[in-house]
Amino acid sequence: MNAIEIGTVIARRVLSLAPNEEVVVVIGKPRPFPGGGDFFCPFKVEGLGSQRITRAGGVDAVQALELALRMVGAVLYTSQEYKDGRLTWEGGENGSLGFPVAANIRDILPEGDPYREE
Repeated sequence: MNAIEIGTVIARRVLSLAPNEEVVVVIGKPRPFPGGGDFFCPFKVEGLGSQRITRAGGVDAVQALELALRMVGAVLYTSQEYKDGRLTWEGGENGSLGFPVAANIRDILPEGDPYREE
């Protein structure tokens, strides 16, 4: 699989990047890898670093989607823009961007973030 396409968009979130910019997360519908078997979920974070489409793979569509959300969370929470306090989400409190992360990096989430205590 050379070029990844988002395909059907199933979710989109807009975050604020101070002073007057946006970061847009776009998540595509999970689908089987060519040849069948496992699934992948394409996603893109526009407005931070690389604009390329990335994918998360899983044994089924649900796991691929879950892992894509965690990968998006890792990209956002480890960005310099977040560390500088310039990246926010209107639906989040105390610095939460509303995305989960892998268990081994949950300590980067702000205190009070519901995903920190999973």
